[in-house]
Amino acid sequence: MAFKKHVFLSFIVLSFCGYAQESNLKNIKKLTFGGDNAEAYFSPDSKSLTMQVTNTQFGVPCDQIYSLDLTQPITDFSNLKLVSTGKGRTTCSYYMPDGKHIIYASTHASNSACPAPPKPKDGKYLWAIYPEFEIYMATKSGEIVKQLTNSPGYDAEAVVSPDGKKIAFTSIRSGDLEIYTMDIDGSNLKQVTSGLGYDGGCFFSHDSKKLVFRSSRPTTEKDIKEYKDLLAENLVMPTNMEIYTCNIDGSDLKQITKLGKANWAPFFHPSDKKIIFSSNHHATKGYDFQLYMINIDGTGLKQITYESEFNAFPQFSPDGKKLVFSSNRQQDKARETNVFIADWVETEEVENADSKNLKKHITYLASDKLGGRMTGSVNEKIAAKYIEKEFKKLGLKPYNQTFLQPFSYRFNTNPHADSTAVGNLLNANNVIGYLDNGANKTIVIGAHYDHLGVNEHNHSTKQFSKGIIHNGADDNASGVSGVLELARMYSKNKTKEKVNFIFALFSGEEDGLRGSKHMAESLKTLYPNVITMINMDMIGRLDDKKSLIIGGTGTSPIFSELIQRNKPAGFGVTEETGGIGPSDHTSFYLKDIPVLFFFTGTHEDYHKPTDDEEKINYYGVTNIVNYVFRVANELAEKDKIEFTKTKITSERKMAKYKVTLGIMPDYAEHGDGLHVDGVTEDRPAIKAGIKEGDIITKIGDCEVKEVYSYMECLAKINSGETKEVIFIRDGKTNKVNVTF
Repeated sequence: MAFKKHVFLSFIVLSFCGYAQESNLKNIKKLTFGGDNAEAYFSPDSKSLTMQVTNTQFGVPCDQIYSLDLTQPITDFSNLKLVSTGKGRTTCSYYMPDGKHIIYASTHASNSACPAPPKPKDGKYLWAIYPEFEIYMATKSGEIVKQLTNSPGYDAEAVVSPDGKKIAFTSIRSGDLEIYTMDIDGSNLKQVTSGLGYDGGCFFSHDSKKLVFRSSRPTTEKDIKEYKDLLAENLVMPTNMEIYTCNIDGSDLKQITKLGKANWAPFFHPSDKKIIFSSNHHATKGYDFQLYMINIDGTGLKQITYESEFNAFPQFSPDGKKLVFSSNRQQDKARETNVFIADWVETEEVENADSKNLKKHITYLASDKLGGRMTGSVNEKIAAKYIEKEFKKLGLKPYNQTFLQPFSYRFNTNPHADSTAVGNLLNANNVIGYLDNGANKTIVIGAHYDHLGVNEHNHSTKQFSKGIIHNGADDNASGVSGVLELARMYSKNKTKEKVNFIFALFSGEEDGLRGSKHMAESLKTLYPNVITMINMDMIGRLDDKKSLIIGGTGTSPIFSELIQRNKPAGFGVTEETGGIGPSDHTSFYLKDIPVLFFFTGTHEDYHKPTDDEEKINYYGVTNIVNYVFRVANELAEKDKIEFTKTKITSERKMAKYKVTLGIMPDYAEHGDGLHVDGVTEDRPAIKAGIKEGDIITKIGDCEVKEVYSYMECLAKINSGETKEVIFIRDGKTNKVNVTF
């Protein structure tokens, strides 16, 4: 990414808005209307549901079991039919093989009153493991015909195998919360799991040979003590759970997720090769659970729901055509949870970004073998051949007779000289492929594949780094991998989108957007109806807050809502409205083409030899590529994308300056000064004690408000001069003398 001659400003932070992009769910229908409704599961013939309901408005003070006939019109609470006794508290109901009986756990035999829910302890959310729970079988009309368990302590969470032979449930009879199986009549009890921790919420695979469940398995001495202490009080803390599978005899135990936080409510996909579950692993703060799908080998994580902040308890109908789940969407009152049913739509596996492919591309392009991919170098040509080979493998057509688009320019290594007047002549190539869908409009998806080589052009932020390879894994092998993966997803799927795609990899970006400028000059002549250009530059370093910057959102009036509607769960998206930015999309914006720019931000390895592959966040890259895919799909459906000129234009230029402070500026306008994103080794700032995160407000008598005024202040200083620099750190004003 070339920051030296380009800048982007005017960030606007927007909250989530709009509706979800839930491609696997169609014809979503609300089945309950108010209260707290959850854990809805299908009858064997898919015509009824059993569920857990609390609704004080209708005299249901705590969880009771109800059934719902899906063949009848559903209008209000009267459609629900009480199955449990109405006494005590119940949980986890499930249909028996005959479809006429339902099993559930209840405390009613011990006490007809509702047991009190636990209060948070030290601010931590807790579940009660009521020792009075026993498992019962009842008719659909509510007559209890059998008690299936009768042991001290918790027995609950019972489910029935699809072949009708087994019941699996969770019990504390061993002293720990483990999964057990028994025959359908309650005989032949066997313990399945044995690891310390809460093993529960299990379900059978469709072939009845495996179980999937969630487990909190503490490993540290502190966590083990906390778990045991809480369990002694019949409590658990369900904030750290992962998904596991095993055979029904407990063998072949496998941990499927390693996501952190709470991953729970798993259920097998009809193929038994995937698992759908609820998770808040993405959440950086607050309460947010979404449904996800994952392969049974732990790969291919995919977000399924986007709307509302609670989606859980998914179950497929026995025929695999429907999905029932609980959600906070469409609330009439705060804290309502209702049951929803949707048609399940299988999407193509090829349309999911593959982290293995992304890693393969980044690993190769950012290897020492390619020597930093300096524009015009032998290594740039090797990288270009790699990209061209990938395009041919995918069956793309050449952009204009050939995949390579040659261009030349002169570059002067003196940063204070006019590089267009004198300097070495560099011959370089863009690599561009075309996917022809027979449409009358086209989207360009691009990134730059060049980097700094061995710092021949003095763009490094590390002092004395001439001759050292700058691999540029994030900048911008990450973006190239994204373009190549999107090219695969679009060229190999069965869908014929209503738009053609140009996949463009540019060179010469680090020297001033040279390759993209060259392509943009002739683009409209070759492809008159380009509706959007999407640029990915540095998408490999998603931070702990999942911060993603998207530029160009003001270049079309439809972009902002579309961006927010399709964002991955937990991502903090900052919108930058301007079309002028520090990367290749600028070249297309200046040709009146709407642009979007995806960027995870600068970091301490920016333009340094340490920008290496092992530091890439593949969870982030994969999610961003899928994000771009969703955005492009929605754009493809638009007949026209209106272009809007933004306020920041190319006429506003940074002042020329002769000195450096040695910081990496944050290019956003925060309103309180220039935020320091990083400091360069052995430069004036770090020598004076200025650190990352500081906010510079004044240099000498010159006020600093944002990046432009910062550059104007530097332009007034001569080499060797000492100036007082004022900055804010942790809310306190500091003053240091800096010799420039």
